[in-house]
Amino acid sequence: MLSATIPIETPQKELLQAPKNDWNWKLFVINISSVVISYWLAGLTGMVSNSITKPLRIVLLVGSLYYLFSMTRKQIFGVKGGNSWQMWVFILLNIYVIPFSFNFFSSFEKFFNLIPFLIYINYSILYLYRNIDKEDLLILILRVFNLVYGFPVIAFLFSGSLGEKDIYGDSVGGFANNHYGWACAMFLLTSLDLYRNDSSLSNKHLWFIRILTPLAIILLSISGSRSGYLTFSLGFLIFILRNSNTHLAIKLFSVLLVFLLIFQLYGDPESALNKRLNKTEKQLKEGESREKLANLCFESMSNYPETMLTGFGFYSFKEALLRLNPNYNPRKLKINLHNSYYELLFGSGYLIFVFFMVFFPLRTIWIFALKHSSKYVFLPPVILIPLFENNFNPGQFMFFPWFVIMFYYLHYSETQIPIYLK
Repeated sequence: MLSATIPIETPQKELLQAPKNDWNWKLFVINISSVVISYWLAGLTGMVSNSITKPLRIVLLVGSLYYLFSMTRKQIFGVKGGNSWQMWVFILLNIYVIPFSFNFFSSFEKFFNLIPFLIYINYSILYLYRNIDKEDLLILILRVFNLVYGFPVIAFLFSGSLGEKDIYGDSVGGFANNHYGWACAMFLLTSLDLYRNDSSLSNKHLWFIRILTPLAIILLSISGSRSGYLTFSLGFLIFILRNSNTHLAIKLFSVLLVFLLIFQLYGDPESALNKRLNKTEKQLKEGESREKLANLCFESMSNYPETMLTGFGFYSFKEALLRLNPNYNPRKLKINLHNSYYELLFGSGYLIFVFFMVFFPLRTIWIFALKHSSKYVFLPPVILIPLFENNFNPGQFMFFPWFVIMFYYLHYSETQIPIYLK
């Protein structure tokens, strides 16, 4: 027979490489990296570098937007039925409630500072979807996150000591302890994803992961970052319970190693883990200051029902609380909510909050659970760390992972129309 004499060759899948000649991709990566680098420089210089890095980031964003829309207009707007309308509705709803803010000028400035970043991330993802297979694009994004959030681990090695037991409250090597906890959680989980799912990962990147992984585990353990512990643990739980492309023996061995590490840390009263457990127990008994502040916000909204619809104003909850509660001690407002979801709820009201949650974080969790939870574990830090910092500020440490992943899943269900670059 013909099939017996002529060998049939199975086509080999091309190695996945970043679009090297595509400046939209390069600018996208630079924008993501610029936040972490700016944090690092600010920590080293005592915030002095912000006078330089902030204008540079604005110039970078403006240039990136100009290049994206001038060079790729047809690729971005040539597809009907895209989910970009959900971003625009979110923006317009927030603009509508700004006049009701208790601090109009602050709300106006903060939200209009956010808008160009949302537009840039949304249309960058939409453009990349027209040029890269959606599953390959996820791998490329995780590569970038892995390298960017591996950088703080390297920075610590030059300024700190992994022999420390607890760096909570310290700023070492340009980053605070929470930044190290978040960076390590992101690095370790994306490393696991890339190691198991990216067959085209370069040898250099593989060795980058192999060398930094044990260092990142130690740094996470001494960081004292409870949000870092939590998100890494949840990612590890997904790996054990949901991931189907890893042998059971490897899972059991991984569980054993983690339990040995926890047992060792728990047995040391001076370890960062033990100190954070003690602090958490104390806060559960006495109440946490930020939670008390959130409860006052809920109470104020209940007393003034109109604020449930309009909110207090973007970044204006403090002014609202003082005006609505004249007898409240202003000194208690020195702290911030440090919670992206609370910031939106109290700043923009229930309607906008529900709209955002349904179309962005909850959609992301839903599609991830259906399509990717059997192979990937990267999501917990992306979705949950915003509970511990306000990521509606484009300069925040985890701003880009949060919105990049949410916009990735916003457009995930759309039909891809390939556009080949010349």
